[in-house]
Amino acid sequence: MNYHNVSLYCIFSAMLLFSSAAHSVINLVTFPIPGHVENESKGLFIELTREVARRAGTDISISVVPPLRAIDAYFDGRYAVLFPALDVTFAPGQPITRTKESIDCKEDFVFTKKDSPLLKTLDDLKGKHVGITRGYPYARAITDNKDIFIEVAVSDETNIRKLIAGHLDAFVLDEKTGVQAFRTLGLVTQMQYDPRLPVSQQDVYYAFQNTIDGERLAARFSRALTQMKISGRYQEITRGVTIGGGCPKKKAY
Repeated sequence: MNYHNVSLYCIFSAMLLFSSAAHSVINLVTFPIPGHVENESKGLFIELTREVARRAGTDISISVVPPLRAIDAYFDGRYAVLFPALDVTFAPGQPITRTKESIDCKEDFVFTKKDSPLLKTLDDLKGKHVGITRGYPYARAITDNKDIFIEVAVSDETNIRKLIAGHLDAFVLDEKTGVQAFRTLGLVTQMQYDPRLPVSQQDVYYAFQNTIDGERLAARFSRALTQMKISGRYQEITRGVTIGGGCPKKKAY
């Protein structure tokens, strides 16, 4: 037996295996978000993610599916990464492997009917009937609040109609989606809210499987995000649409 050739074969095989592992495709899952995730190749978060992956030296494949399917598929282990993810995506106390850097801060606001009391804070909502929309990732400070009478509707439009008709005291939603929904119904002049004071804030980030490989991948993504924010590349991609530093800690909920 030619042991020299055998050694060369083993070395060559090991190099192929290493190369294959280094270039294995990482599967990411997300869900449609107007302007942020339009499809697998278009959207602010899509462009950002592909740039982060490139800087992290990672080949990726992105799937866009409905929100609940995306979350279920991630928890089933069918995808290595879920984005955008928030703490409320996980059960209380569940370990989360995530990027140290946030990619946004999800802020929800209190919308009320024009000329009614301007409600802004959680304290303002105590004892009030407050509408929320099914499927949205609201902060637990709202959904688990025993002092608020929560009413869940299947759509933003349903909540808005109930608010204007006087069946709700307030409607909670993120600013852009809320304003657009009122505008679509032609009712934007009949609502009010304080754009300076969100009722809740949640950090938005990339979530990884809670494994050694997941932790390593999270570290690579975190380094890439940090580099992008330092170089200004992150700001170029997001164009000020997202809150790149995450939620201000002094306002965390």
